[in-house]
Amino acid sequence: MRILIAEDSVLLRAGITRLLVDAGMDVIASVGDATGLVEAVERHLPDLAVVDVRMPPTNTDDGLRARSCATTSGSRAVPPSATRRTAAMKSPTSATRSLSR
Repeated sequence: MRILIAEDSVLLRAGITRLLVDAGMDVIASVGDATGLVEAVERHLPDLAVVDVRMPPTNTDDGLRARSCATTSGSRAVPPSATRRTAAMKSPTSATRSLSR
């Protein structure tokens, strides 16, 4: 599965990328803003995009709006907050395992 990460927090973006790569996933791009998200989707055509809803430049709903552009290409998008919420409800060990699948 070809995965694109779109998250403005460098640390969180690197952490998500590391978890996915360590689990054997193919992270094809990681970007830090909505413009980069749209460009990366057009360039790489990912199977899945992990997308932050609030992204620069305005930190309002740029990620959400860019996500709607991304999903028209056939990619599926998952907000990182959904991943964090799911992981927070589990023990740290099982959360790491579920993220790495």
